[in-house]
Amino acid sequence: MRRPTVRIILSAALAVICAGTWTTASAAGGVTAPEKYTTLCASCHGPKGDGNTPTAEGLKAMVKVRDFTDGKYMNARTDAQLTKVIKEGGAAAGFNPLMVAFGSQLSDKEVKDIVAFIRTVAKPPYKPKK
Repeated sequence: MRRPTVRIILSAALAVICAGTWTTASAAGGVTAPEKYTTLCASCHGPKGDGNTPTAEGLKAMVKVRDFTDGKYMNARTDAQLTKVIKEGGAAAGFNPLMVAFGSQLSDKEVKDIVAFIRTVAKPPYKPKK
């Protein structure tokens, strides 16, 4: 008799946890940083962040699209630098002037989440300085 009670309690707890997670995602619009990245960034920087796309190939004669998997380069950039490029565009940060500014389309939290996502693709992995 005890086992069914434990199962019911555990099932109820799992349902509450999942509902909380779902509610949080719904409250935030349900769009995650990887989904925002795919929508706004992947056409140039690629779904893997390696800059290997037809768009990047077409831009090659004019500019080099940044490869986010290049840990040597990316890990040397601060979050503030990446945030500036995303919010204000490449020219504002002294980079590629064709990099579009997304500050009017993204909240500060969304930019922060995209920066965190971009950090996950660098090889070697990004380790913040303490």
